[in-house]
Amino acid sequence: MTLPRSIGRNLNFATGRLNALCQKLLDPHGLSLAQWVILSCLWREGDLSVGALSELVGSGLPATSRIIDRMIESGLVSRRRHQADGRVMVVALTDKGRELDHLADFYQRINDIMLKGFTEEEAAQAFDLLSRMQRNAQDALS
Repeated sequence: MTLPRSIGRNLNFATGRLNALCQKLLDPHGLSLAQWVILSCLWREGDLSVGALSELVGSGLPATSRIIDRMIESGLVSRRRHQADGRVMVVALTDKGRELDHLADFYQRINDIMLKGFTEEEAAQAFDLLSRMQRNAQDALS
């Protein structure tokens, strides 16, 4: 069977393999990729509101809240009301969450695997092409 050249299919398959690889490498640490993304934001930025985390990770507020709930249950983060605005919930790392900061460069490890055999120029071009495709899709949605 001959399959059509499809950007969507290739991106979908690459994303599936990428997610499986990430999960395989994060499993020993008891983390999901979604949890690592939130931890990564907190390691870089410090305490953040749930809304800010939702924007940074690119998921909706309800989904982000559910991930944070699981992270609270695991002892990775805590949640409290903002001092100046009690309507805003702020998420902070716990000691257990801070202890995982050796995973802060996890994205680079994944990049190195995914870009194996690429020259620096090809890697830069891959990032550029993917960004342009994302913008094109966003423009078409607008």
